[in-house]
Order: sequence, then C-alpha cells, then structure tokens
Amino acid sequence: MPGCMIKSLMIPSVAMVLSTLVCGVALAQDAPAARIAGREYPSIFAPWNLAENLRQNDGTTVPLSASESPNDIRARHDLFFSTYERLGLRLAAGRQYVVLTPEFTDESVQAALANRAKLLAANPHMLIMTDLHYFSARHDYLPADSPWWLRDAKNARFEGNNTEYKSSRLDFSNPAFQDKVAALCAALLKTGVYDGCMMDWWHDDDEMGGDRLALVKKIRAVIGEQAILLGNVNGHLLTRTASYMNGMYMEGFGAKFFPDWHTAAANLLWGESHLHKPAFTALEGWWRTGRDELPLMREVTTLSLVFSNGYVLFSDPNALPTPDHLHDWYPFWDKSLGHPVGPLATLDHPDLNGAYTRQFEKGEAVFNPPSNHPVVVKFPEQRRSAATNVTGQSFTVAPGDGDLFLSQ
Repeated sequence: MPGCMIKSLMIPSVAMVLSTLVCGVALAQDAPAARIAGREYPSIFAPWNLAENLRQNDGTTVPLSASESPNDIRARHDLFFSTYERLGLRLAAGRQYVVLTPEFTDESVQAALANRAKLLAANPHMLIMTDLHYFSARHDYLPADSPWWLRDAKNARFEGNNTEYKSSRLDFSNPAFQDKVAALCAALLKTGVYDGCMMDWWHDDDEMGGDRLALVKKIRAVIGEQAILLGNVNGHLLTRTASYMNGMYMEGFGAKFFPDWHTAAANLLWGESHLHKPAFTALEGWWRTGRDELPLMREVTTLSLVFSNGYVLFSDPNALPTPDHLHDWYPFWDKSLGHPVGPLATLDHPDLNGAYTRQFEKGEAVFNPPSNHPVVVKFPEQRRSAATNVTGQSFTVAPGDGDLFLSQ
C-alpha cells in the first residue's frame, strides 16, 4: 500500500490521524500485522545494535557511518528492538525508576514519535520494539532495598558470570512485580512509539516456566491482542507460552548451546504454526572465525528463508569484548527476492538432492546443509546468483552454504 504512506514529518499525532483517515482503520500503514506481512525478503533484524560496515563479496568493507545516518542504518532492518530510551523517551521529572512509575515527558514522547515516523518513512514495513526487563536488570532499575531483587545463591552465580552486563536477577515470581512489569509494557506501548515488548531469557520450559506463564498472561491482558510480544528463546521452544507470544528470538545459532541446523529448522517451522498471530521468528546466527565467513552468512540466511517467514541476522558472538550483536551489512541481504510464493520447505523431505529450496516472486532460495554434498541447481532460463553475481542456467551450491537465484 505505498500510496498510504505519510512521509511528512508534521506533528506525529496529526500524521497518525491522517494515516488512519487516508488508509482506513483496517488497513492502516501503521498496523504491525500489515507491516510484518507486507515486507520483502531477505528480512534482516537488529537486536540492540546496528550494522557497522557494508561488506562486499570480495572482502572489502566500507563504514556505513561514512554515508548514512544512524537512522538510515537502523531503517535497513525490518525489525529493531533496544532500550526504551533509544528513540528518545525520557522519564518525567521526579521519576527515577521506570518500572515503578512509567511516566514520560511530553517533549520526549513527541521526539520519539518523530523518530519513529522517520524510520517508517524510510522503511514502511519496519517493526519497532523495546526490551522489557523482568529477569535481570542493572542496579538503577529499582531501589537498592527493593524486595524484588533476587538475593540468593542463584543471583550470586548470575552476577559472577555476568560481569559484562553488570546486572542482577529479579524476582519475577512475585505477583506484585509481575503487575509492575505488565503495567510498564502497557505504558511504553501507550506512547505510540513502540509496537511491542521484547523479553530476554524467555525459556518457559525450565523451573521458572510457570512464573513466565503467569507474567505473560498479565502482560497480554493489559496490552491487548494486537500488540507484539517477542521472547529470546535461544534454541528452546515456547512449550507453555506460545499462545501469548508472537515471536521467538533465536539468539546464538552456531554456538555450543545451539549448534544444530536441524534443530533450528524444526524450531522455525514450529514457530510458524504455534505462536500468537501474527507469528514470526528471528534467527540470529553467530560467526565462528569472523564476519568474512560469507558461506556461513549465506547458510544462516537461506536456512531462515526456506523454513520460515521470519527475520534473520548474522552477527558477532556475545563472547567478544565489544557490544553484542554488532554486524556487517551484506549485499546478499538486499531486498531482492520480493515475497514468498512457495510453501515452506519440509524438513524430512529435501527437494534438491539433500538440499532445500523455496520459491519467491523474484527468484529461488537454496539452503544446502553442512552435512550434505555439493548440489547442482538448474533452471530453464537465465538466473543470477546473489552470491557470485554470475548469470547462467546451472549453478553449484557447496555444503554449509546457500544462494539466491534471481530472475532476470
């Protein structure tokens, strides 16, 4: 619906009213479900931090900041989440703890809404979210004497292993604290700046799964059915909370705790059919030796393309001393495929000699598992390889690699 875009940076509240009047309530450009469904592929996301360089196939890189603003770089991504302050929200005067009194200055709300409008003008299908601290937080999140800090051996171990983030555990089993977290999510969404809330450490299959279920029920009750909830599950499934959560953030694919492509594919497929609608996944693969591992980047990207309608990222592993989730931008990620027109791949039935394919409006995605052999892809007409930029009718895809074969 390109004709519905409101690009003018007028007072944000007026712009949103005009958007509703022009586009109609049911098909409003600002509706999260419409933006999720309308985006093209590959669809890249940014958890907290953004792309740093444009990396070419020959290995050369160009800093994106040399030619693009932070807003432009952010808008390259179709899904972005970070702290609530990132787009400009600020607590009201006299308010110190956002979870206790989630009140924001009028000026900061207007500034954040203007930043949101700029992002959506640059990328009309972008989903914009904020993180929601319930499991752990820095020491300024609550008063030092708050009963909602977890003070036990579990937290001592957590702090000992968590020196990079300098955070402590929260007692989210406490019903009163659950109410505060739910109210905070509702207050953040009420500003109009964010489409939903992202929750880290969302493993609902452990001994705290019942507490997470109680918490998400409260959150969903106060934010409504249309708002978006995303949980960081790593390689887990949402066995208890899927009906309340829209998205699974699958962080760390390729790490020791989440190494197997078959598990990643099965979880991607599971998310498509089990999560609260609109449902999506966000698969983040980590490099093993560096950002120049182009075959691994293509493997992660095409794995997501054939087994999901989700978002994908290839990024730095968390163990580095630099900020987490930094990454390069690869031309392979440019919106070259359009929308999917073929069904998701069937995990137990590879359709290309052990590899998997999926059809899109403008080409075909091929994922070749690392355990397979090289596969030959043939077409009756000329296609262009996104990996090599070579045009032809026959191509070879190596194991542990993938490619996009684009129509001419």
